[in-house]
Amino acid sequence: MTNEELEARVNHPSWYTKHPSGIECIDLIEHLPANLSLAVKYLWRCGLKESEKPIRELKSARWYTERERQRIELFELSDDELELKTGLVWRMLARKVVAVDPNTTLAGYLDALIYYDFSEMLMEIDAAIGVIENA
Repeated sequence: MTNEELEARVNHPSWYTKHPSGIECIDLIEHLPANLSLAVKYLWRCGLKESEKPIRELKSARWYTERERQRIELFELSDDELELKTGLVWRMLARKVVAVDPNTTLAGYLDALIYYDFSEMLMEIDAAIGVIENA
């Protein structure tokens, strides 16, 4: 696989770009809550990604949809209150992950995400890619 082919597979995989609407999956899901974006992602590529069975993708989409429904019901809050509560919850969980295993790419990424430091987030990922490519 050439570098161009690998880059296309990472940045714009065919199973996310070939929809008849002309819309790429990321353009839609980046505006959704995480669980719903994952559900849409599985449904979008269902039957198109050779390494995945459609039944697994459908069950995954259902699982994430149910998880989002339960999350919203758990808080019983208005949209604005839900957004605030969700932000508090994910930051608390991210801090626990960082505290337990601070010397990983995931920990560095989450630590930067808490402060929306996109430069640091990207540097964490780039460093991990560099380690793999130089191995």
